[in-house]
Amino acid sequence: MPVSRPPQAVDVIESEEIIQYLHPSLLHIDYNDTTVTATIVATTTVAFTVFLLLSLYLCNLFPTFRTLRQKHRVFMCLAIARGIYGFSCIIFGSYALFKTTNLDRDVVFGKSATSAFAVYFTLGFFIFELAAVILSDIVFKSFSKMLIMHHSLAVAGYGLAVVQDSNYSFGCKALILEMSTPLSCLCFVLLKAGMEHSKAWKFNQILLVHTFHLRSIVEYHLWYITYCNWRYILDWMLTAVLVLLYTNLTLVTFVMTPYWGYKKTQQLFNPVDWNFQESRGASDNTELSNGTLKKSA
Repeated sequence: MPVSRPPQAVDVIESEEIIQYLHPSLLHIDYNDTTVTATIVATTTVAFTVFLLLSLYLCNLFPTFRTLRQKHRVFMCLAIARGIYGFSCIIFGSYALFKTTNLDRDVVFGKSATSAFAVYFTLGFFIFELAAVILSDIVFKSFSKMLIMHHSLAVAGYGLAVVQDSNYSFGCKALILEMSTPLSCLCFVLLKAGMEHSKAWKFNQILLVHTFHLRSIVEYHLWYITYCNWRYILDWMLTAVLVLLYTNLTLVTFVMTPYWGYKKTQQLFNPVDWNFQESRGASDNTELSNGTLKKSA
């Protein structure tokens, strides 16, 4: 059951919400209804699963991607799915970060129709993503430890936020951190298309590196919001929610963003896919170029 709330807890529909532009009916759904919550989460998970399968099928229609090894094709299609999710997060995150809403009036229990939809949508995506990454790791005998850790914590964090009906403020504002995801997706696709030395790839990569600098600014802003509201957060946020929130924020601020920023900067000058280090073991008469097996000259 949700934890008790202070008298000033804010949980109402805003005068203007982003989701009304998706469809007006979304503004009047009862987001406190567990059936509505389950429907949005399940629909998101199924939708991304169908999109992944469709992407894998469409890859076979393009000669450029048909030559990729199956493992690389799967990871590329997962990157495309992440890109679509990331683009959605830029919209939801910008709304939460730059527009004064219930999320600012109450950083623990503040909630709106848009924030509720965004959190349920995010939980559905991370369930899909975690399942897809684990399954692909099993099939291809790999271990995406950073992704699995990140997505497991995300499922736990957003899942607990939904169950306890709190922490929508930090959860929604943090979505803007996915600003790097669409550019990372394009980076991956261009690598697989053999365009790693093109001007388009370099321009995209420079923007991608810069997004990690912007991510750090947002992360420290979230710490500043914590500083300004620490007494209220400590008094009213459920301990489990608080621990998960600041475990995630600490890891993202001091481990994940710096690491990924470093790797993407390194990749700018050495355009290879570091996820597939088996290329080092290629035989003398072949070379594995970002997933495509090519004959040496």
